[in-house]
Amino acid sequence: MLAEEKGFTLAEMLVAISVLGILLAATAVGLGTLAPQFDLDNGTRKVAMALNQGRVQAITRGHTMVVTFGTNDCPAGRVCFTITDDVADERVATDQLPLHITVSVVTPADGAATFTPLGTVTVPVAVTVSNSGHSRGVTVGLIGEVQIQ
Repeated sequence: MLAEEKGFTLAEMLVAISVLGILLAATAVGLGTLAPQFDLDNGTRKVAMALNQGRVQAITRGHTMVVTFGTNDCPAGRVCFTITDDVADERVATDQLPLHITVSVVTPADGAATFTPLGTVTVPVAVTVSNSGHSRGVTVGLIGEVQIQ
């Protein structure tokens, strides 16, 4: 009697690879439909983080800090934010939001969130973050608290 052979047959390998391919394709389709929502969530968190960072820098430095959003000095198709020390006229931080994300500052009229050295804002801030038909809001109240809607 021959010793038992170990391993897989070619047919078993082909079946396993076929099943794996089908599962990977189904997963890719499912994740592909979620990507815009992930980008919107990521963009919204980055906007809130920029506003929080502006507030913290204002308190830490004891200077007025201005947070702006726009496409200047930003790669094509992207929106960037800039945090500027208004007293020292120094750019403190800048970063870009995910591709296909748009930002509109509803208030204040000049489109900039200005934080005082106490961490408060001069005017309440309302920002809308959007992509492909969906949007979320980020607000900053007078005492400087940042909230994602």
